Amino acid sequence: MLDKILDIIMTILPFFGGRKKRQQMAQEVKEFSELVKEQYGFLMAQLEKVLKDYFDLSDRVKEMHAEIFSLKGRLSEAMTLQCVNKECIQRKNSTDA
Repeated sequence: MLDKILDIIMTILPFFGGRKKRQQMAQEVKEFSELVKEQYGFLMAQLEKVLKDYFDLSDRVKEMHAEIFSLKGRLSEAMTLQCVNKECIQRKNSTDA
């Protein structure tokens, strides 16, 4: 009879210990999932910042290219208007002004 009681106690004890172990594991899983959520949120914020910076930089590069092409066009116009002959009237007028 005593053996049966010990067998019953030994059978029930793992469930009590298991419950505590399961609660501990559930807590660890919860903490881990919260950590993962926080890291995911942080990484998404960093990704958004990188994308914003990238598109801002891309816009600036487009503006710079447009300005360079504009300046190149103006330089080309100025070069065609520049007199090659030192005695040119247009050249003398531009140096006098």
